[in-house]
Amino acid sequence: MEGTPRTELLAENPAIAAAGFNAASLRITWEDDGGAYAFVIEKDAARATCGVSAPPGIASRILSASGSRECLERRFRFGGVLLALFLALPLILIGVFLLNSDRVADWAVKRIPHEQEARLGDLVLAQTRLQMKILDSGPAVDAVSAIGSKLTTGSLHRYRWFVADRPDVNAFAAPGGVVVVFSGLIRSAGSAEELAGVLAHEVAHAELRHSLRGMVKSLGLRALVSLLTGDVSGGVFADAATRLTELRFSREAEREADDEGLRRLVKARIDPNGMLRFYMKLASEGRPSPPPLLSTHPATGERLERLRREVAGLKQKWVPLPIDLTSLK
Repeated sequence: MEGTPRTELLAENPAIAAAGFNAASLRITWEDDGGAYAFVIEKDAARATCGVSAPPGIASRILSASGSRECLERRFRFGGVLLALFLALPLILIGVFLLNSDRVADWAVKRIPHEQEARLGDLVLAQTRLQMKILDSGPAVDAVSAIGSKLTTGSLHRYRWFVADRPDVNAFAAPGGVVVVFSGLIRSAGSAEELAGVLAHEVAHAELRHSLRGMVKSLGLRALVSLLTGDVSGGVFADAATRLTELRFSREAEREADDEGLRRLVKARIDPNGMLRFYMKLASEGRPSPPPLLSTHPATGERLERLRREVAGLKQKWVPLPIDLTSLK
């Protein structure tokens, strides 16, 4: 190329644009009778010198190209921030869930329809059948159902009652109205009223959606998303269903279930002393390890004393349940 770049640029009206990765360079090209020419300015200092020494018309274009580079750099930085936030979002969500798991679980449970909850109960029942023998009919199931129906009048759930052929003193209420009573608990109950007390407590957990809340809290965000989108068929819930009998409730949840269970017993005119007697009996048996029912529903001294005071304050006349448990043992 003959002459200085300044002279040639003046003569040929060059094309000026940002170039290179992240527009870090300045590319100047032009053509004349002798051919096509181009040179690239990579260093900031050289680019600044060129902008100062170039003729006014070309200098403004150099500054404009440099401005487009700065704009592109800002876009890259902004895009990098967005990418970092996107990659960090799962960790942020997990952190929020862990720090606010109670509030998140409460928020989610309020938005899960009863139909969805019933489907989850069906899954729990199916998984329970794989673990133990479940009785769908028979005298024991009839007795449990007869008592339970008195405690669930007007409920939004469609309750289903089952008996597990297991010696454990245990019972649980799955989401959606599935209640399973272990045969060992029926044998331990001294009367139909004692059995009714346990059923009232389990029904209260179901009505207050404690089991559903516990599953959401223990399974985390994956369960939350699945429940809110209507997918309860995945393995995450199948695994939780197998561990529902081990789900421990908070002291507050137990207190709420005691109050609601007691209210339902009173409404059905069933003697609530049965509930108190049964829990006191289990707590005083002095076993090497507590029965499963007390492991998940601890009958603390404070809880029993509170229940005793509540029952003592009731002056209503109770209607005896016409069910003889001795024939079921």
